[in-house]
Amino acid sequence: MRGGRSGWPARCAVLAAGCIASAAWPGPALNWQHPWQEPQDPKAASERSDEYGWALFLALNWPARTDSGAAEVAAALGADRPVVWETWVSASSVYRSDGHDPGEWRPSDAQAHANDRHFEDMSVRDRPNLRHIVHGVMVPVTDPLEGARRLTEVRMNRTAFDFVRSRELYNIEGQLRSFDSDRPVRFPYGAREVKAKWRPIGEAERARYHTMSVRLSDGRTQLYGLTALHIASKDLPYWFWATFEHVDNPTLPDNEGWQLPSRDAFACPGGHLDCNRAPRGIGLDGTVWQYYRLRGTLTRFTDAQGASLRLANSELEQGMQTTASCITCHSRSTIADDDGSPARLAIFDIGDGTPDTPAVRRGYVGEPGWLDAGYVWDGRRYQSLDFVWSLSKAQPRAP
Repeated sequence: MRGGRSGWPARCAVLAAGCIASAAWPGPALNWQHPWQEPQDPKAASERSDEYGWALFLALNWPARTDSGAAEVAAALGADRPVVWETWVSASSVYRSDGHDPGEWRPSDAQAHANDRHFEDMSVRDRPNLRHIVHGVMVPVTDPLEGARRLTEVRMNRTAFDFVRSRELYNIEGQLRSFDSDRPVRFPYGAREVKAKWRPIGEAERARYHTMSVRLSDGRTQLYGLTALHIASKDLPYWFWATFEHVDNPTLPDNEGWQLPSRDAFACPGGHLDCNRAPRGIGLDGTVWQYYRLRGTLTRFTDAQGASLRLANSELEQGMQTTASCITCHSRSTIADDDGSPARLAIFDIGDGTPDTPAVRRGYVGEPGWLDAGYVWDGRRYQSLDFVWSLSKAQPRAP
């Protein structure tokens, strides 16, 4: 049987901070005197969401110290070097293939040594040239990076990492122990994850992109530009969600365009929320970051009239933009114990199709009935994993 939604109004009453409607611009503006400092302000996150999203964007994209991963205050925004979030640990390093402890936190140097281990698995769709000619013979592409139209990576900050490690959520056994003991998974405030998308670019495009160089298997390097950055920040009970895209994305030949309007009350005051501008006066001008746009933020599932809120990133939700909602999708991060194996709610609403038919894939939007305690689906009781989908990457612990 399906779980009911009777607990939804009560949840909003108890966790009111996560259900507050964003007002026009109540309260004082954020303090922009130290833009390299990561904000942690639930009131600003809920009431001034778009401005808060830009504050996070600047702080996380500030050039980082290589020894600690902290922002290098003396460095200028836009300097050609790794930024703060790039020093966070990669999800692939946390959820090891053998399920073992990832070890103590240490700042990542992934940009200096980027290779295929730092990126998510790529689908056939992302690899247009599955075969190529070598010495006159057609052979399969052996380097998963070289043939990819996009690279995707997920990273978490130290607060999130320490929680995952302390609860042994980095493997299946630890997650099932949490479930079997009815111990809720609730990340501490300040936990953050980012999901980034990169595409190969030419040297002539470098001035418009934040870039990284990736080492291919044959020793050559390929220049990549950042096309999208999705930020999830535990500032509210249901987290704070902001998604950014490069302004050139809709004009790319393999991008389907922006199928939902952008919403940015900070850069576009006066009611025209889809003005397609970056905010002025916060330090973006003259840097590569002036070419990035906030597509929108989310702090709740529905608006004041009960209509489902939607937010899409054309690079991350291609093919399902009109049914995309970061907050509702991530609320489906769950686990159940299926005779010692993990079961999870599906990311996509497949409808009458199959998982192999992308045309019918839809996202889940609106109120998440599955957050109710004891939610049951197909005879299994599910437990929330606190909106963190990367936990589904956990593997069994090898002997």
